[in-house]
Amino acid sequence: MAETYWSAKQGGYIKCPVGGCNHIGIVITNAHCRLEHGMTRKEVQEKYGLPQNVSRLNKRQMKKIIAKKGEVK
Repeated sequence: MAETYWSAKQGGYIKCPVGGCNHIGIVITNAHCRLEHGMTRKEVQEKYGLPQNVSRLNKRQMKKIIAKKGEVK
């Protein structure tokens, strides 16, 4: 069973804590961490912390947020 902080609360989403990763979903799986970052969830947590809750936004709103984060860098 997934640990509660790697799963979103009902009706919500969480974002992968790895910098530059824009994966948002209801769960961040160990498979995602392994395939995309080459680490286990435990290793991701130790290096980057826990996933953050994000509000339910439509695709247009999410694209604006992602674009703004790209401009900041």
